[in-house]
Amino acid sequence: MSDTSYSHHALGEITDTLQARLNELSNDPSSKANQDTITSAQRAVLIDIASLQVKAKRTFGEAANQQDAWWVTRRGLQQSTHHCVASLKASWMGDRPVADLCCGLGSDLIALAKRGPVTGVDFDPDVLAFTAANLQVARVSAELRTLDVTVATSADLIAGATYLHVDPDRRADGQRHTDANDLVPDWSRVTELAKLTRGGLIKLAPATQLSDDQTADLHRTWISASGSVREQTAIYGELFDNPWMLEHGLRPGQRSAIALRNRIPHVFAAPAEDTSVPNSSGAGIGEWIIDPDASIRAAGLTTSFAREIGGRVVGSASGFLTCDSLEQMSDWGSMAMAARVIEVVGCDDRKLRRCFRTRKAHPELIKVRGSDLDPTQLGRRMKSCGDTPLGLWIGRDGKRTFAAITEPIASV
Repeated sequence: MSDTSYSHHALGEITDTLQARLNELSNDPSSKANQDTITSAQRAVLIDIASLQVKAKRTFGEAANQQDAWWVTRRGLQQSTHHCVASLKASWMGDRPVADLCCGLGSDLIALAKRGPVTGVDFDPDVLAFTAANLQVARVSAELRTLDVTVATSADLIAGATYLHVDPDRRADGQRHTDANDLVPDWSRVTELAKLTRGGLIKLAPATQLSDDQTADLHRTWISASGSVREQTAIYGELFDNPWMLEHGLRPGQRSAIALRNRIPHVFAAPAEDTSVPNSSGAGIGEWIIDPDASIRAAGLTTSFAREIGGRVVGSASGFLTCDSLEQMSDWGSMAMAARVIEVVGCDDRKLRRCFRTRKAHPELIKVRGSDLDPTQLGRRMKSCGDTPLGLWIGRDGKRTFAAITEPIASV
């Protein structure tokens, strides 16, 4: 349903016949032996795409028709936005026209198309052939244009759009880059394009580094879904006037963490913390031990979150938190996991076995921070100690590696 047809170098035009054959291969791998009218080269490409459908559906979500398969590549999937994250970001854009630059296979483009007019831009016709097919699978419409973001005129790229969404390539040379100046397009080009729009979003890898000067007018948020940090998103311009942004206090020059739980966003917004803030090394473990959501850690807000819940960091900002009461955590239950501590011992196999055998228990949940212990292997060794499920949290407090045995996870 795009305004332009694109031809793939190996497949040609993505026809209904190719879609049907891909669907067949994706839903029934044994159908490889079935007779068809396509070439052997086309069939080989479709078999490869079919092998990626589990990851594709995890990223793109279900198609409008659940039997339809997504058109993806391995590399394209690596940079595609998780569908829940894409939907959240699209909701911030209202119904204004959006230019989606470096649109790739179209995960963000699809979400943007569901809420209003959008133009997807990419330099690779092969990619756009798949993007156009994915728009049809999603039953949405968008204009597609073949342009190189690094050299095309700004006017051609923005084309009158009110807002911008841009996803710079962080692996253009096959290596992952964390410096914004090494992205394609680089940071100076991104900011040049941003100035031509009234607001927008810049998608970045969670580890992408920006200087204070580069972020003075931006709000940077780290978004997690299904327990993993999916991306860092830089917000600018009129999007700060969106009621959702105002409600959650997302302001320029600051950071936030967003955890998506069952598609519902939970937000912790606070100033970027001073990494020189002393931790609680040697202060011991309190009644409760807490693991903040991965988005909080990625945003550098661990200490700020600890202060908000009346707790403290154990060891370093990469460690667990602890507190003696969950009273202040009642508003943040969706941003952290908490468990009541039964006993804290040294991290020694003999001691752990004795503790679990005494309780006729085994560690159902094992969390490890600051140690190279393998939770899976440790769980296997302790499985025979008993039938009662407990928790085991292993971390560092100063130079000491500790093991906290806990009750099952609390619902905060």
